[in-house]
Amino acid sequence: MSTKKIGYALGGGAARGLSHIGVLKVLHEYGISPDIIAGTSIGSIIGALYAGGYDPDDMEKIVLGLDWKKLLYMVDMTIPLSGLLQGKRVVLLLKSILGNITFSQLRCDFSCVATDIISGEQVVLRDGSLIEAVRASISIPGIFTPVELSGRYLVDGGLVNSVPVSICREMGADYVIGVNVIPEPRRIMYNLNKNIQLQVCEISNDEKTIKDDRITDPVGIRHRSLQSHIDDIENAANTFLLSHRLKGKANTTSLSSSTTEQAQPLQIKSPKLIDILSQSLTISEYRLAVENLKEADLAISPDVEGIGFWQFNNGAQAIALGEHAARKVLANKATANIFR
Repeated sequence: MSTKKIGYALGGGAARGLSHIGVLKVLHEYGISPDIIAGTSIGSIIGALYAGGYDPDDMEKIVLGLDWKKLLYMVDMTIPLSGLLQGKRVVLLLKSILGNITFSQLRCDFSCVATDIISGEQVVLRDGSLIEAVRASISIPGIFTPVELSGRYLVDGGLVNSVPVSICREMGADYVIGVNVIPEPRRIMYNLNKNIQLQVCEISNDEKTIKDDRITDPVGIRHRSLQSHIDDIENAANTFLLSHRLKGKANTTSLSSSTTEQAQPLQIKSPKLIDILSQSLTISEYRLAVENLKEADLAISPDVEGIGFWQFNNGAQAIALGEHAARKVLANKATANIFR
């Protein structure tokens, strides 16, 4: 095994970022493990899980075990002065899995990237509360309210560093594997099954809550069953739904099982606010990600343009696409030999 210090730079991309799990699975199979991880947005969540004690297979089981129909409604709407969602429920979900741990309790060096919305500066978070840092890194402008930390208002790190290769370098990585999950924007607006709807989920009459302090250390995390994490998250969703009786159906999209079918232009008469916000973010972050990847020693870019920005229910396909992309890159013997 190489003595080089290996860094993983995990980029942002919302639901497409679930493909990070597939990439990590393959790297794990090759016996590659990181000394350093830097994550942006969804990459900060995946990176935090890995650094917090979860192996890729564990992460896959959690993602595939969740009832995403329920979690579609796991939102805490606020008067849109600075964002549509407060993000408190997201924090609750993260705590149900990771607990109230700090960066110093992680099994490898980890940092996540956020953006100071006032100054436009990059802010790298690598100490203190892990959950607060991740919450800042995933705060998509206009969707989540900014996070106030040390007098700064922080939002999604993808605005300044989509794939944080440079952060891995600053943390001491000799060899950086950069993973980009942001597709070329013009390829995103194609989907064969855009208008499939999810049924409104049934709500249990038993209100349950998640205790924020259930887990206090990474060792405790590893001793809890994966199903208990899944149950906690779904119970949190039920609690929210009991107090917010949402009506109607939520529109989502489904990915075609064939990657060879001819894609048809997406028919949208009038884009919704959520579509405009997500596509605007994608456009700005894509070009930045391309530049970021040029500095990586090894670049992996899963072919995830068929997965919508919010299609977390397509986790299985996202993970499979991540695996495929990583295997394709690592099939190169010269590349694989670097880690032996």
